[in-house]
Amino acid sequence: MKDSANRKGRKYILPRSRILRGREPIQRLFRKGRMVREKHMDLRFLYIPGQPGLCLMGFIVGKRLGKAHERNLIKRRMREAYRKHQYLIRDITQSGKTGFQGILIAKKTAVPFEIVEKECIRLLNKVQHDLLEHGKP
Repeated sequence: MKDSANRKGRKYILPRSRILRGREPIQRLFRKGRMVREKHMDLRFLYIPGQPGLCLMGFIVGKRLGKAHERNLIKRRMREAYRKHQYLIRDITQSGKTGFQGILIAKKTAVPFEIVEKECIRLLNKVQHDLLEHGKP
């Protein structure tokens, strides 16, 4: 892929290195993680003490929610909403003493981007508040 001036100057990017991947980390989130809920998606998260700057997010859409193209669309919308508002979590983890891992889990697929973005912001704000209160950054 070509690097253009716009691509280099983009403020909020979400490279693959900041996306949570693999079975073991996701299973750990389901076993030990906490959850916050909204109408169309949930956020399951876990603080990782002693790893400042670590901030990984995964995106899950179950097969029972629809066909592949519907699941891919909602996953793209969740990634974009998180990419635009990741600073809510990243700024705290970079300046604190704890890391963060989370997964956004879709409950429905036919959700417009505006609603996905609003719910993503609300979920990240809840985690941000909790991290400031209990995470002791």
